[in-house]
Amino acid sequence: MVFELQRENSDSANSSSAYKILVLRWLLAFVLSMFQVFISITMFFEGEMAPEFLGWVNFVLSSGVLFLLGSIFLPNLVRELFSLRVSLASLIFTGTMAAYGLSVWSLFTATGETYFETASMILTFYIGSLLLDAHFKRKLAGYGKTFEDRTIPEAPVKNNEGLTELQPANLISAGSTAVSIPGEYLWFDGIVKTGSGLVDESHLTGEPNPILKTVGDTIRAGSKSIDGGLEFITSSLFDQSTFQRYLEKARNSRYQPGFYERMAHRGASILLFFVLLTASSVLLYYANTAGWDIALRNALSVLLIGCPCAFSISTPAAIWIANQRLQDSGLLVVGGGQTIEGLTSVNLVIFDKTGTLTSGIAVSHPETHGSLSVNEAMQLAGGLEAQQAHPIATAVRNWLTARNLTSRPVSEPSVLPGEGLRGFSGEDEVLLVNHKHPIANTLLPKDRFGLFVNNKLQITFALYQPPKEHLSDSLDMLQKLGVSYCIISGDPAPAPEWMDADNYFGNVSPEQKFEKVKAYQQNGNKILFAGDGTNDMMASAAADIGVILGDGPAKAKETADIILLHPNLMVIPHVLKFSKRVKKVIQTNFFWALVYNIVGMSIAAMGLLHPFFAILAMILSSLFVTMNSLRMRTATPELAELAQQVNKED
Repeated sequence: MVFELQRENSDSANSSSAYKILVLRWLLAFVLSMFQVFISITMFFEGEMAPEFLGWVNFVLSSGVLFLLGSIFLPNLVRELFSLRVSLASLIFTGTMAAYGLSVWSLFTATGETYFETASMILTFYIGSLLLDAHFKRKLAGYGKTFEDRTIPEAPVKNNEGLTELQPANLISAGSTAVSIPGEYLWFDGIVKTGSGLVDESHLTGEPNPILKTVGDTIRAGSKSIDGGLEFITSSLFDQSTFQRYLEKARNSRYQPGFYERMAHRGASILLFFVLLTASSVLLYYANTAGWDIALRNALSVLLIGCPCAFSISTPAAIWIANQRLQDSGLLVVGGGQTIEGLTSVNLVIFDKTGTLTSGIAVSHPETHGSLSVNEAMQLAGGLEAQQAHPIATAVRNWLTARNLTSRPVSEPSVLPGEGLRGFSGEDEVLLVNHKHPIANTLLPKDRFGLFVNNKLQITFALYQPPKEHLSDSLDMLQKLGVSYCIISGDPAPAPEWMDADNYFGNVSPEQKFEKVKAYQQNGNKILFAGDGTNDMMASAAADIGVILGDGPAKAKETADIILLHPNLMVIPHVLKFSKRVKKVIQTNFFWALVYNIVGMSIAAMGLLHPFFAILAMILSSLFVTMNSLRMRTATPELAELAQQVNKED
């Protein structure tokens, strides 16, 4: 019922304040209920010696609890009566009103026992379990909105006078002339009209190296211009681009209730039927054999001990604690309870390569060809790249930093779109270019870069993607857990030396990644897909569990079930191991709640359980479920070590 309240008002401006008011009402009701428990314990053990006014105090306190929380039930109860259906809320309300009504009769006629504290505790515990689950789901919704960005970007286009101006992307029509700006995203599909320039498509295709675009080449929405220099004709509207279609398709695969959540709801419904059947049978049996006072007391005991409060909190308590543990270890579980449950059945992990298993781009195999040493030439390259932000610049700077070298000053650096950089070291002209530059097209192969000083080649080097730390250990541990893995990438290059070529699939488009995930699923596999880019969104959404790295684009995070907040890939096998512990805890909670209710109802049906002890038994059952769930805070010690690492880095 609280769930329905939250869902119906999740988009309302008043939802947050209404939820807070409900929590305050529950806290006040809890305090009143605890006072009643202490008063009732005194009355129970003092017997006839107990002061008479304590019963009236309990009446006032219980009436206050019903006023604070009982009104929540009335709208749904009326709807259920008109639709001729019964729910767990109906059972709770029936048990509460039965205990309260019987107590009022007993108090005003001075003819029997009172159970005001029982009525209050039933209502308080039930609403508390709903608030716990609602709190967890509100946090998940908040996490999702943190990474959701639906703002409309502005894009530079040519106006009727031929001048470049910024316009909201959703107002730009197909056939317009868009302009690339260095370091900015391109928000439209299109065809290059004039100019040439480098474009970073790594988040779309997995290709780590910048792509040279010239007249007639295709521009893909979501790519990033490195050096500008392009004018292209837009071939689609903003919301109809391939990028937006990927995003919308991935968004449609959002939260669904988990198996255990559905089972808890179904189990509570079945248990509800048996509780009502048993209570009705007990009432009729004892009314004919022992009188209405005993019949009402025993039927009330059945309703109380049969209350599936422990059943209701068994899943949310375990999921909430597991979620906190994973968050402390560097995983933000956005997908809800079904994500943690889904981790238990994963038998295949599919990794994207670029950015997920690799840490950026590094300089590889520098070779000298002139009078300058490798170090001297790389220092000049560092001077040229000092103000640049593209992957080549980062690789050069990292190479120098690793060797404690500094860049040599280079003046007047300028971008040669699609070819490289040009500058001056004193009187000497310095070029850092690829094979597209006229001076280098016969000297440089396609996959190498060259530094020229006064048109003389000094050094050549290539780029490669180094594997992340702990990658090998992570893959080995997956295999020890009996979980297979494979690696897919949009990079057309062959598998690198450090990777098992048998498990690698290269030159795979985003659509093909999606299809490959579906094909594995059709063969009975439960898949965790780990990626970091926009090109991974559809595959991540199609997989049973989608993991996106925290340094990936915001759009990709919108579709993830889990966001990995740090780069240590050992967390993936550890979390799969931890999820099996969570599954056992949830199963234990279910088994305990079910057996406890069945045994308790049997004892109550025989007239051996006083309503006061029935409510205590219900409290103990809920306490056991909570304490059993808390054991997960110390499960899988490796996660605790990762938590310390994350906190230290933070």
